[in-house]
Amino acid sequence: MDVSDVKILILGAGGLGCEIVKTLALYGLPELHIVDMDTIELTNLNRQFLFSTRDIGKPKASVAAEAINRLQIPCKNGVTGFVHVVPHNQDLTQFNDDFISQFDIIVSGLDSIEARRWINFKLHDVTVKSNFKTVIPFIDGATEGLMGNCKLIVPGFTSCYECSLSTLPQNTETYPLCTLASNPRTLAHCIQYASIILWPREFPNRPHDLESPDDLQWLYEKSLHRAEEFNIHHSTLTTRYVLGVLKSIIPSVTTTNSIIAGQCCKQAIDLLTDKIDIETCPTFTMYNGEAGATMFSYRHERDASCTVCSVFA
Repeated sequence: MDVSDVKILILGAGGLGCEIVKTLALYGLPELHIVDMDTIELTNLNRQFLFSTRDIGKPKASVAAEAINRLQIPCKNGVTGFVHVVPHNQDLTQFNDDFISQFDIIVSGLDSIEARRWINFKLHDVTVKSNFKTVIPFIDGATEGLMGNCKLIVPGFTSCYECSLSTLPQNTETYPLCTLASNPRTLAHCIQYASIILWPREFPNRPHDLESPDDLQWLYEKSLHRAEEFNIHHSTLTTRYVLGVLKSIIPSVTTTNSIIAGQCCKQAIDLLTDKIDIETCPTFTMYNGEAGATMFSYRHERDASCTVCSVFA
């Protein structure tokens, strides 16, 4: 297998992203790119092993790239030199078609549904514009506590991310513990910041009690101040809203991240080595660690009414 010109783009440098870039680097692929617009927070360190306390406040993508590059991991499969990771400290939605088209595979460890939908649409759009001269597989990993999944999406050959939206939890929205303290974009981020960062600073000897009106009011006021500071619309913010967000938080589990990242990387290597038939292979793998440890794979069917990929039907 000639991998001398292989380039893989990794989306996200959080719990999943750190595992993905590590695993692909250890496989000896020569050039990896990683994109993340966020900076490292103290709350990241228990599961994002490429970072340490000295990295707090620094860009995640840059620190992750430096950590791998510093190891000088030899390239394999006949390629000389060391694995090189290129960081991109920016919003992935700012990338144009030419940038996206240089990659052989894109692997996602994102925690944003909208970001996933954007890259899914972009890859299908590139495929159509190029008349199938550029078809970039998209491997998406996701975890929630002790559960996770890995999706393989090949524009024109499989169902797309949009087709799988029905597999997401209905009428609920969950948030990872990885608080976007340096760049909050939603009220939920403000509430998480108040709960995870500000509360322990103010009350280091006790956790907040969501049944306590006083505790809930304190969290509401800090969340409101955070929203105002970052010009986030907050007309819907109430103590009831704060309570709903905090009760929906599902903690990130390192073991689950490792399992799902491993599955994502296996899919990537299998694609590079032509070990799977993209027209018949399973495209959706689910892991459940809540009751034992089970994994199940199947081929997710395309939604005939999908606004993104139905054009390929």
